[in-house]
Amino acid sequence: MIVHAAGDELLLIEQEHHAHLTGELAALLPRGRGDHAAFLAAARVHDNGWREADRAPTVDTDGWPHTFATVDDDTYEAVWRRGIARAAEVAPLVGLLVGLHGARFFGGRTSPGMCDLAEGERTRQDRVLADLGLGGSREDLPTEVTEPSQRIALLDALSLMLCGAIDRELTAHVGDQPITLTPTPDPGLLPTVSVRPWPFLDAAPTLGVTARRLPRTPFDSTDALRAAVADADRSTVPVTLL
Repeated sequence: MIVHAAGDELLLIEQEHHAHLTGELAALLPRGRGDHAAFLAAARVHDNGWREADRAPTVDTDGWPHTFATVDDDTYEAVWRRGIARAAEVAPLVGLLVGLHGARFFGGRTSPGMCDLAEGERTRQDRVLADLGLGGSREDLPTEVTEPSQRIALLDALSLMLCGAIDRELTAHVGDQPITLTPTPDPGLLPTVSVRPWPFLDAAPTLGVTARRLPRTPFDSTDALRAAVADADRSTVPVTLL
C-alpha cells in the first residue's frame, strides 16, 4: 500500500494500481532492447503479489496504515514469492524481470525467510537465463535483459513518485543514459514530477491512478482501518508529468 498525506486526507493507493500506472508509462516508451511484450507485461504485473496484503491492510503501533516499506518481513516475503510466481506464469522472461526487480529490495530485509528467498532467486534466475538461451548469469546479464530491467526500475520509481511515495529527486540509468526525476509537492494533491531528459514518444500524457480517500487521522485498530477502507469510494486522481 502507498499512503500519501494530501491536506486533511490520506490517499491509499494499492500497489497493483501503482503497477497499472507503471504499465501505462511503459507503453509510452519507444521500443528498446529485448522482448518488448515481456517488458510491457512485467511493468504491468510487477507488484501483483501485494494484492492480498493491500486488501487486508494493517496499522502500525501509532495507528497509521502500514505502507509497502513498513510491513514486516513475513509479509514482504510472502508478497514477493506470490508476485514472482504469478509473473512467471505469464511467461518465464516476465518472471525473470519481476524477480530481478524484487531483488533490488531484498538486501534491506535480513530475516531467514528473506535471505532464503534472495538465495533461491539467484539460483532460479540463472536457470531461467539458461533455459531461455540468454547465457550469462544474474551477475553478468545480457543487454536484452538489463535494458528492460533498468526501464522497469526507472518507471517504477517514476510511478511511485507520482503516487507520492518518493519525495526526493533521484536519477536512474537506462544503459548510459541518466534520467532525473524531480518531484514538486502539492499540499492538496499528488506531486508533479519533472522527467529530464524526456524519454517518452509524445508530449506529457493525461494519466491517473486509483486511490481511496480517508481522513488524515490515526485509527484505533486494524479493524477500524479495514472498515474505513471498505466504506471509502475509489476515485481516479490525476497525475502530472512535465
